[in-house]
Amino acid sequence: MGQTVEVPAELFNKFLRASEALDELHDAFEDFLILHNPALLRRLRKARREQISGKTRSWEEFKQDFTRSGRRAR
Repeated sequence: MGQTVEVPAELFNKFLRASEALDELHDAFEDFLILHNPALLRRLRKARREQISGKTRSWEEFKQDFTRSGRRAR
């Protein structure tokens, strides 16, 4: 027997619609949390300014600093 499973198109489409709705909810909730947390909003704006000005570093450098600081990578 093969390793595939047949799913009715109607069920698959319902799943897609539910997934899209959850994505929209996630985005709206994230926006809500950011707007209601002034400290986080300041940090995000600062990070964006630094990114635009070119103050970035490689993933490898970030990973080394993160590891050295004693935090565990996930």
